[in-house]
Amino acid sequence: MKNQPKPPITLNVDPATLLWVCVLLFLIPLLLTGLLSH
Repeated sequence: MKNQPKPPITLNVDPATLLWVCVLLFLIPLLLTGLLSH
């Protein structure tokens, strides 16, 4: 398991990245609705 070449991007994501993805998925619709309502 040491000399693995690039692992495929499946569930090999660290929690920080998952958190950012969740935050972005939550914020982007808010930003879009905010921009559209102006």
